[in-house]
Amino acid sequence: MAIQPTQPQGIGGVLDTTFQLYKASIGALWPICLLMSAVGSPPSIYLMMNGVSGGGAAGAAQILTTMSDPVYWLTYIVSLAAIMWVVGALYLKQNAIGIDQEMSLGQALQASVGRILALLLMVIVVMIALMIGFVLLLIPGIILLVSLMLATSLVMFEDKGPIDSVIGSHKLVWGNWWRTFVLLSVGGILVFVIYMAVGLLVGLIIPIAGLGLNDVMLYSLLSGLVVGVVVNVLVTPFFSALLIATYWDLKLRKEGGDLAARVGALNAA
Repeated sequence: MAIQPTQPQGIGGVLDTTFQLYKASIGALWPICLLMSAVGSPPSIYLMMNGVSGGGAAGAAQILTTMSDPVYWLTYIVSLAAIMWVVGALYLKQNAIGIDQEMSLGQALQASVGRILALLLMVIVVMIALMIGFVLLLIPGIILLVSLMLATSLVMFEDKGPIDSVIGSHKLVWGNWWRTFVLLSVGGILVFVIYMAVGLLVGLIIPIAGLGLNDVMLYSLLSGLVVGVVVNVLVTPFFSALLIATYWDLKLRKEGGDLAARVGALNAA
């Protein structure tokens, strides 16, 4: 049975749809989430192998030196492209579950390959827009942060390019910015609580495991990798479900508004 609603919902309804989609999809998405952690780990692994030999200021300086290495940035860009490929597949698979459509993980990953460049360029455009917004003033940055959150959905579900997806996300959210802000804030709070809980648990387990990590930098990087894997498996499907449910709702609202406008125009004529 499809989870996608057929009419606009209130904030509580969108959150309920989010939890339904999360519950229905988390069992199928954990392999993709593990893959996301794997393809996202090379930059951190590169730092661990080449940039860590001591703690304190010396260790931090060595991290910065390693990050200036072109090989590190090549690793980072390739890793980011791979992450976006997996993110695209996750969106396709979770949306398929929401609309009660058959799609295997392999099919989702294959379909996402053709959207890697669009997703990567979209991320770059969003980052540039956010940097400009936050440099100008804090408020424009926050406004853009919320209004551009649905760009990935537009790339994957409507086959839009990087610029069109960013503009389309802003148009979709605008007019419903505050309710979108509330929805994302609720989701962000839940994600933050889970992240902190997992981080605390990992911070307790690693010393008990007797790994002997006296190096602060190495400890931090390894902890970050472990936390990233756990959070990806538990949290990423929830946040993507929230963004997909918000996308569904705003599309219904926009289509309803466009229909009302056309009816009004015909009546006026």
